[in-house]
Amino acid sequence: MSLYCGIACRRKSFWCYRQLSTYVTKTRYLFELKEDDDACKKAQQTGAFYLFHNLAPLLQKSGHQYLAPQHSLFELERLLGKFGQDSQRIEDSVLIGCSEQQEAWFALDLGLNSSSSINGT
Repeated sequence: MSLYCGIACRRKSFWCYRQLSTYVTKTRYLFELKEDDDACKKAQQTGAFYLFHNLAPLLQKSGHQYLAPQHSLFELERLLGKFGQDSQRIEDSVLIGCSEQQEAWFALDLGLNSSSSINGT
């Protein structure tokens, strides 16, 4: 009985350590991106962007549900051109997190502080 308990405790400890290790790695990566502008701009090249309009997420219907699609930098530049906005708006994006594979996530509001927002206000 005690041998089984020891194995179970070690497994639990291993998974707890694994989760903390992932958390620490992500936190260090995010800290690096916040502190180093060049690293953040580099992360934008491979990162994912979530779009908002006046603080409301832009959603896409998929079947019977709505999802917030991720956009690559290339897709975002194309969408900004379609909405009549300059690609310089990408610099207004905000770092909001990252995946466990250290893919940075950014949010960009297309409606706030822009001269030509989607609804024309």
